[in-house]
Amino acid sequence: MKKTHSIWLKRLRFFGRSESASATVEAVLWMPAFILITALLVDSSLIFSGKALILRVVQDANRSFSVGRITTPAAVESLIKLNLATLSANVTVSTVVTDGIINTSAWIPVGDLTSLGLIDELNGLTVRVNSMQMSEN
Repeated sequence: MKKTHSIWLKRLRFFGRSESASATVEAVLWMPAFILITALLVDSSLIFSGKALILRVVQDANRSFSVGRITTPAAVESLIKLNLATLSANVTVSTVVTDGIINTSAWIPVGDLTSLGLIDELNGLTVRVNSMQMSEN
């Protein structure tokens, strides 16, 4: 055990005293790429998580309207905007009832869902969620 410990200690000392700097140069070259990839993963995860949250809120509001807890399409839209206010101030909601089918759509700009906003092309896009529910009234 003592011999293994001294081998690792010798390697560590050699690495500390080495002046070739090849590891430093490689790290400097690769680190921005790794940081960018991580940032893109974070932003895309936030977008998909936000979309799942929007879908749940829209489906819950449609269900409440379907069973009669909410009485008007305008109340459905207000409930959705209220529940998504923490996610975005730019929520657009549309609820239409046709032949006993409640159709609700919600739009949120992608820029409101991301934290870093590294990809400028995403800033002009919106996340749209649509949910249809049969009215039980």
